[in-house]
Amino acid sequence: MTNITRRRFLTTTAIGTASMLAAPSVFSQETREISLIGWNSEKLKEIFSRTEAEIGVKVNYDVLPAKWSDVMQKITLWGQTGYSGVDVLFADDLIGGLWGMNGWAEDLSGSRAWAANEADIVDNIHDLNTAAGGVYRMFYTLGLEPFMYNRTLVPNPPSTWDELVEIGKKTTDAANGVWGWRPLGGEGHAFNTVLLMLNQAGADVYSLKDDATRQALQFMYDWVQTYKITPPSVVGEDNTVVQALAGTGKAGMWWTYDSGTNEILNVQNGTLKLDTLGAARWPKGPASDIGLVHGWGLMLSRYSKKKEAAKDVIEWMAQPSILKEMGVAQNMAPPYKSLFGDADLRKAMPILTAGPGWEELLRGAKFREPIVSSPQVTQLWSMYDQLGSYILSGQYDAEQAQAWAVKEYDSIRG
Repeated sequence: MTNITRRRFLTTTAIGTASMLAAPSVFSQETREISLIGWNSEKLKEIFSRTEAEIGVKVNYDVLPAKWSDVMQKITLWGQTGYSGVDVLFADDLIGGLWGMNGWAEDLSGSRAWAANEADIVDNIHDLNTAAGGVYRMFYTLGLEPFMYNRTLVPNPPSTWDELVEIGKKTTDAANGVWGWRPLGGEGHAFNTVLLMLNQAGADVYSLKDDATRQALQFMYDWVQTYKITPPSVVGEDNTVVQALAGTGKAGMWWTYDSGTNEILNVQNGTLKLDTLGAARWPKGPASDIGLVHGWGLMLSRYSKKKEAAKDVIEWMAQPSILKEMGVAQNMAPPYKSLFGDADLRKAMPILTAGPGWEELLRGAKFREPIVSSPQVTQLWSMYDQLGSYILSGQYDAEQAQAWAVKEYDSIRG
């Protein structure tokens, strides 16, 4: 999943928008009212309440369930049954892949919104669209899983896997709860750590049968079992736990989501400050130093009966000025290159100016392929996440974990 934590979702309730009247759009004669479902944010509801006055489309805003498993169950059922009660969906990578790769979402590559902003979209999103074979989301945020470090404990970040281990050993003080390397390993996050290491090892993520896969899994296993630079509790540590621990000086190096920067700097009784919170490109593995990106966007349901009005809302949202408002309101990094230098966004998102700079941190970073580029999104996500739990807990060694993953992969693909 992403830096937009699942705990922020509240139970489903209907939220109405402003009731001002506006002239019908020139694009369509259909009823100028749509249903949009997203996550519960008063600031975003306020922004979307302006659509009726500005473009003549009323947005009836509903919110997703609180529990992520309920979200995926509901979203999957809607796609499978052709439900037409929702026109536009907020979609993260899992929802985007599920709907896009199963034909439940409209390809927006021919839309006005895409044509107007295509040249400004970051390269990472273009790469995802190529892998997925279509434009299934207009992104309003493009985040990253950046490599972070405590400058007081680690003056200079590692540039290779070997240096990560070396620095991790020097930094670890287990007796005082300080660990050199604290990656996210909790349920729903471990799959990111797995994909990061697989990509950096040069593994074949579409089969997991190669030596590079075993090398990546061995590296992860050794963090806890051999090098002792990562605590055994890693399998229960999600982003909120790691951010709290990092903020109080209990981690030399870690990764979390981009918006976690703000959370870390605001930890109660925290010791990290803006000048001691470091960010860098990932330590290079046998093949590369690339990271992972993630994002949320608006998706148009194939089953919508109000597609032109829905497209008008998506086009309105895709304007750089609106995306800036959304970014500042939610501390979300923008998907447009032209906004990287915006002073207001930089103030709201310290990560945009951290380390070598946002563009350099993003360079080459991939989305969660093959999970988000396969119709079996849910099964693959679960498989990769379980693989991370098995290897980080020490329940399986590298060879056992690889054998399990290959068997599961073959079963999923049939």
